[in-house]
Amino acid sequence: MEEFNLKKVITDLNNKKLAAIQSIEATLDTVCAETMLSLQIAQLLTTTENGNIGDTYGTHPAMIERLAEIAIPKFGVSPNKQISMFQSNPVYSLLQDILHADMISTRQSDDLPSISEDIKHSSEVIRGNAYPEQTAAKIRQIQGKFDSWFEARVGISPNRVVDITSALVPRIEELYSNEMDHIRKNAESYQNQFIEYKNQATRGKEEQDFIDSLQSEEAAYIYGCVEYINLEMCHKWPAELTELALLPVVTIKEADAFKGLFAVGKHNISQVEHIQRKPFYQLLDGRLLFGDISNAYDVIFDELEAIAKKDNKFFSNQYQKYKSKWLELRAYEHLCQIFPKSDVYQSLCYPDPDKINAEAEMDLAVKWGPFLLVVEAKSKQFRFEGRVGDVGRLRTDIIKNIQDGFEQSLRVKRYIASSNECHFKEKKTGNLLSFKSEDVKKIFPISITFNHLADIATRLHQLGDLKLFTNKDYPFSICESDFELLTKAKLTPDVFLHYIQRRIELFSDKREWMGDEIDLFSAYLDTRLLFDNLAFGEEKDFTTMYFSGYSDQYDELMAFERGEYQTKPNITLNLLSDTKQLFETLKDYDSDSARWIAFSLLALSDSLLNKITQALLNIGLDSLNSGFRTMTFVENDTVVVLVGTKIHSFDDLRSHMANKALLEKYRYKANKCIVIGVKYYADNPIKLFNTADYIEFKWVHDENIEQVLASIPKANITKKIGRNEICFCGSGRKFKKCCINRIQ
Repeated sequence: MEEFNLKKVITDLNNKKLAAIQSIEATLDTVCAETMLSLQIAQLLTTTENGNIGDTYGTHPAMIERLAEIAIPKFGVSPNKQISMFQSNPVYSLLQDILHADMISTRQSDDLPSISEDIKHSSEVIRGNAYPEQTAAKIRQIQGKFDSWFEARVGISPNRVVDITSALVPRIEELYSNEMDHIRKNAESYQNQFIEYKNQATRGKEEQDFIDSLQSEEAAYIYGCVEYINLEMCHKWPAELTELALLPVVTIKEADAFKGLFAVGKHNISQVEHIQRKPFYQLLDGRLLFGDISNAYDVIFDELEAIAKKDNKFFSNQYQKYKSKWLELRAYEHLCQIFPKSDVYQSLCYPDPDKINAEAEMDLAVKWGPFLLVVEAKSKQFRFEGRVGDVGRLRTDIIKNIQDGFEQSLRVKRYIASSNECHFKEKKTGNLLSFKSEDVKKIFPISITFNHLADIATRLHQLGDLKLFTNKDYPFSICESDFELLTKAKLTPDVFLHYIQRRIELFSDKREWMGDEIDLFSAYLDTRLLFDNLAFGEEKDFTTMYFSGYSDQYDELMAFERGEYQTKPNITLNLLSDTKQLFETLKDYDSDSARWIAFSLLALSDSLLNKITQALLNIGLDSLNSGFRTMTFVENDTVVVLVGTKIHSFDDLRSHMANKALLEKYRYKANKCIVIGVKYYADNPIKLFNTADYIEFKWVHDENIEQVLASIPKANITKKIGRNEICFCGSGRKFKKCCINRIQ
């Protein structure tokens, strides 16, 4: 067997890429390059290779950019605007060859650290850091505040840039809608022609060639669609900015400024290092084409910020300060969507534990029961150069966006650890956040970044090559746009906190959990990112799991908010209806203990939560007449003990619960124990449970408890119970689905 040679593979791919470029260039010597670019954009933005609307694999924007690089220098070479499907179709495969070679070459170039190499690789395809409307809103709300300043500097204001860009999308949608009947009629004519020829008993050469070239009714239909796009529709695709449906109309000055900032044409293609950073393509007559609107908004924001940065006084004293405050306010608003507003604090100062008689500050804090969130909002840049291989810039930007905020959070933790009573004061209102340090059971450091950091937030454990987070202590980091999306789900505080916990825990898991923030969050809502909840059948020996496609529900949600989708998706935590009663009952108590128990129960598998709930629902009243009834469940390092009684007092129940919790926790050598008590009252409706407690500490051998365990008689079952018989415990369920594991 021939040994695999990676260098040879890369060489062959690059040779194939070179041949593909030469082939496209040869085609563009015979047909109009502007028309070819226009029709390929029209096809790629409306159809896939299978004829379906949309881009199944997410590669079309990158393919459009590759074609633009080749086609723009060829503008004006050939006047032939009539391009057949047989001339345009091969270009698709050639662009795939070019993109494939670029992606593989990126994987094996520059001796980059693995995380930097991965980011550079993903940048070959991934476009858009957020949904278009999210980035457009940022431009309006931040840069739009300085409209007059920008207009004086570059001839167009940020709000006007968004107006123009936003108008381009409905223009294309309207064009496609208006042309749909013509496209369909042309497609049906080819399909009908194919059927007619196919049904003929005898065919001439022309008819047979038609059948042979198209091969199926479906292919004939697609051919008719593409032919109309090629010959008619593509010529209407380019936009003249001054003719857009905007009031006031776009002036020549505004159009020229827009093109000068964001467009690439034959006049400046030689000066463009990364075609991705010029999202609009200018034809010789001044009209524009575009490939990906999400990327366009990213580039617009970055370009306008770069302009602001050239005026250091304006940037430092006005622009950056406003941007930082905007991010803090947005973070505050998002937190208030999840937690009670009274639990969320802004701009706090506190005694600096590292300096004598000095104050330190933190951006935001949330105190919810025994949980404290220490939140830092970072609005620094995440530069394009760092994404495409500049390791120094990448490392610097990660430090400024994540690590610096984490260090500030650690300072808060040091203050809490050094004080019995902790006091934080809101600078603006003077409101105090005060608590005893012993009352805080869990502190979550959170870094909210302005920019999406190319999925670095979900891969902090892989930054060792950059000498970051080498002590393996991590914050929860999330960008503002993703945080906004999280709040569109039906999130309760305990669920949000457990998601943070799981995200941080995944960094230390022996398995790799890979995916972007929204895919992981959507997977969390489905499975709570618990391995036991994932359906793998018999195969469980995984080292890497990649989560993709979970975020489709957010695509539907954004489409719904745009008015493109009729039904609003219900984005919420996936729990069985009976299991939900556990958490609803805990909410009724609304105490620190109840909040902690809810948080802890979320760490248990769906299977165990269902067993606990069913046991509580079917604990059996008759068996409680003679004393206490106890059931124990174990998962990983957690024991759950259910204790019920009908005849004993509530105080006796609580006392018995405490003893059983300690005993069962010890018996199973667990670190954590949740104990739930049920007291049945004859004159009151029965709740799922009446009381609950939680204990946690490391297991250590205890001779006294060993003696107690030895003195407890084992279960005495007078009759052997069959697997399919009703369980002896009174639950009403089959033995194999109830107490069999506990008894065995």
